Amino acid sequence: MQDIFVFITQMIEQGYLGLFIICFAINMIPFFSPSNMVLAGAAAILVPELGWIQIGFIVAISATLAKFIHYIVVRGSRSILSEERLKLLESEKNRVAKWGALALFIAAASPVPDDPLIVYVGLTKYNSVKFTVSYFIGKVAVTLAGAFIGFETVNYFESAPIVVASIALTAIITGILFKRKSEGWTQLQKSYPKLDTL
Repeated sequence: MQDIFVFITQMIEQGYLGLFIICFAINMIPFFSPSNMVLAGAAAILVPELGWIQIGFIVAISATLAKFIHYIVVRGSRSILSEERLKLLESEKNRVAKWGALALFIAAASPVPDDPLIVYVGLTKYNSVKFTVSYFIGKVAVTLAGAFIGFETVNYFESAPIVVASIALTAIITGILFKRKSEGWTQLQKSYPKLDTL
């Protein structure tokens, strides 16, 4: 885990491009739903000279791009669905058209996992422009808040910033590792049901 922490820290310290790449990579992990607010805050603590507004926008853009790719992949997967499932999805289109933008904004701006919603709107062929705009607005609201908090932390404390950044990044890495371990155990249980009795 230490190596992952060092790698993420080094990427963020590379500047705007490094920050964009690492945030994009983390957000590309399906169903992980990392805290982009924490990520933006950690970045602002590590490299406050980048500016909290720029950091907030870079994290939001990278997260939006990653989730847009998820959306496109899910939307393209409609071709493997049965006719019955497609008819069911068609019946949901009006509801998605009415509430999709609000739901995406809330999911992007809150700790609520957004991947299930992205799968849902992708399968119902929700408008891609509305998806991008709604998700980005929600995400930029929370990443700007996180970056501002991180930036202010640097102003009020002298030795604490690196400690706070370390805690934030460790939490993100632990989340990634725990998620992967949980998924592996679930898959193992499905393959070998008798494990539950041990």
